[in-house]
This record gives sequence, structure tokens and C-alpha cells, in this order.
Amino acid sequence: METKSTNTGVTYGLISGLASVIFGLLLYLNGAKSFVSPIAWMGFLIPIVIAVLAGIKQKKNNGGYLDFAGALKVVFTTFVIGTIISTIFNYVLFNFIDVPFREALTQESTEKMQEMMQKFGAPQDAIDKATEEALKGNNYSLGKTSLSAAFICIFWFVVSLVIAAIVKKKKPEFPAAQ
Repeated sequence: METKSTNTGVTYGLISGLASVIFGLLLYLNGAKSFVSPIAWMGFLIPIVIAVLAGIKQKKNNGGYLDFAGALKVVFTTFVIGTIISTIFNYVLFNFIDVPFREALTQESTEKMQEMMQKFGAPQDAIDKATEEALKGNNYSLGKTSLSAAFICIFWFVVSLVIAAIVKKKKPEFPAAQ
């Protein structure tokens, strides 16, 4: 009674993408400062919760059992699809819908980076150089956005390994005697 894990992964990936877009939209409506606030980091919880739910759903679809590979496939598929949708949304928002917002976000991010570097005792010339580099060009270009999405997917793969190890339940080789 094995069902295709790809369908579950795609379905939950679409849900994750939609939830991430809604979260991003809420951050956008609250201004550039909200994108660099601690609340923005809660956006990482959305895909994690949805990926866990996808793994649980797939295990339920398989009669309560799911091997590690099957769990990894459905969970990672969920993360990748959600990341692609969220990345496309952010790319369109920052490059076509509201370019001044992108510039305000770059400024806010740079200020946060300066504060953090000062807290860690970085020399002023290093802070100035990092600031100049951060303000140069478009940090949300197609190339930089794609590279960022690739690194996020690598991170999600590691998270997927952990979730798959937790969600899996191996089917017994011999049925229990009654």
C-alpha cells in the first residue's frame, strides 16, 4: 500500500511555499525593519513544521511505516519546492514590484551587519569595507538569489536528514504473532 512520496512532498511543498509567501508578505507590509528583526527568523519554522507534517502524512499513507529514504525524499521535496516558490516571490517583489523597498532593505541589512561587526570587535576598516561591498550592486539579482536558494537547500537537506531520522518507522520483517 505504498503511495508515492513525491505527491505528498509536492503537495506539502506548495503549502510551504504559500505559507512562506504569506509570511514574507506580512514582513513586507510591516516595513524593511521587520525583515531584519528577530521575528523574521521565525520564518524558518514554517517550512520545518510543514516538512514534519509531510513526513507524518506520508507515514500515515504507508500504513504507519516509512523507511528513512522515503522520509528523506518527501521532507526534502517539501523544502525544495517551498524554497523555490519563496525565492521566486522575493525576486519578483524586490526587482519588479518594489525596487525602493529592496534598497531600504539593503540599507537596514547593512546597518545590522555594522552593529554585529562592532559587537564582535571588528576593526573599523573591515567594517567600512564590508559596508561598501554590501551597498554595491543589487544583492537580490537573479544570480545572487539563485545562489542563496542553493545554499538554503543545502541547509534544508541537513535539516531533512534529522527530520527523516525522527519520522521514519521501519516495517517489521516478520508480522507479530497474535
